[in-house]
Amino acid sequence: MKNLYPLIFAILLSSCIAEREFIIDYDYSYRGDFSNYKTFSFMTPKDTVNFNGISDRMIKEEIVKRMKTQGYKVKDKRPDILISYKVYGDNMGFKSYQQLDLESWNKLYGPLQDDEQDIETVKAASYGEQKIQLNDGTLLIVFLDRRTNSVIWQGYASGLFNESSFFLKDAKYAVRTILNQYRLLAFAQQ
Repeated sequence: MKNLYPLIFAILLSSCIAEREFIIDYDYSYRGDFSNYKTFSFMTPKDTVNFNGISDRMIKEEIVKRMKTQGYKVKDKRPDILISYKVYGDNMGFKSYQQLDLESWNKLYGPLQDDEQDIETVKAASYGEQKIQLNDGTLLIVFLDRRTNSVIWQGYASGLFNESSFFLKDAKYAVRTILNQYRLLAFAQQ
């Protein structure tokens, strides 16, 4: 039994090393009409990533899988949401917001008609701006409302990888974890 403890410790330690910690967060626009989004597509059909061996196709496939499980449909012509993403190799400053989580916002304000949402309601919702530092190897996924051409949601994983250490499973894990922050279901928003 004593010989088993070092083996268990080694297994636990290796599993902790295998899953790296990333800074993951998201924010959204109060102007997004989340209750009406049902379809999506990508902004650019060509490979836009080309960073340290990351496959553009892999990122798209992960996004498509997640969006479909949440009830969204791929639609090439006139989709509700256009999705864009990019991997940044360098550190960068980034503007983010402190706000209600997206589900709470959507429950409180999603069902309201445009004429019911006045500027006082939006101001009362606390939309605090903050500047943050994102580390090299940041993956940013952006959702745009096709009709208004405005960003409605963005999620990111910072410090994902650098030139010296990269694992394909880290990239897949990052895409999934970013999209875990977007928990709205298309079929639940009737």
